[in-house]
Amino acid sequence: MMLHAIFALVAAIPLAAALPAKPAYRLPMAMLNVLSESDGCVLPVGFVVQNFQIWTPAPNNKQSINIDFELIDDSTGISTPCQFNETSTSSGPSGLTARYACDNPTVQFIWEDNVLTVIEKACPGSSSAMGFEASGSVKPPLTCVPTSSNTTFGAGSACFSSEYGIPQNYTSLQPSPQDAQQY
Repeated sequence: MMLHAIFALVAAIPLAAALPAKPAYRLPMAMLNVLSESDGCVLPVGFVVQNFQIWTPAPNNKQSINIDFELIDDSTGISTPCQFNETSTSSGPSGLTARYACDNPTVQFIWEDNVLTVIEKACPGSSSAMGFEASGSVKPPLTCVPTSSNTTFGAGSACFSSEYGIPQNYTSLQPSPQDAQQY
C-alpha cells in the first residue's frame, strides 16, 4: 500500500510541474478592478483532466454516449468528478451549446467534435454584480477498443485517454452568458 502511494507521488511530480503559474488570458483593466474588489477572489489559472474515458454506441445501438473524467484545478482548490450519460441535461443557458455540470456545479463541460471544453465559474462567492467564467479546451489523445453487443452498454467503442493527466491553461475569462443576458 505504501509503495502505491510513493508511485502516485512520483508520477504526480511532472504533472504538478506542468501546471501553469499564471493565466494564459489577459484581463481588461475594468474587469480586473471589479474582480480585485471581490473578497477572496482567486481566478482559475489552469486545470488537469484525469482519467478521461468515453464510450460511444455503434450506429445501430440506441444507448447514449457515456463520458467520465476527473477535473482538478489547483489554483482554486477544485477537484470534481464529471460525467455525461443518458440522464444528463444541459446546465447552460438555452440557445447556446449544451453544457453539463460536474459534481461541483461551479464546473461545467462541453464535449463537441472530440474536444473537451471546461468552463469554471471565477470567484463564485464574489460580491460583484456580474459573474465571470474561465474556459479552456483540450483534445484528449484517445486509445479505443470496440465493445460487443453482450457488454454492459452493447456494441460501440470504449476509449480512454492515453495520458492519465492532461494539464491545460484556461485561455478565456468572460462574463458568464447567464449574467450577460441580464444586461
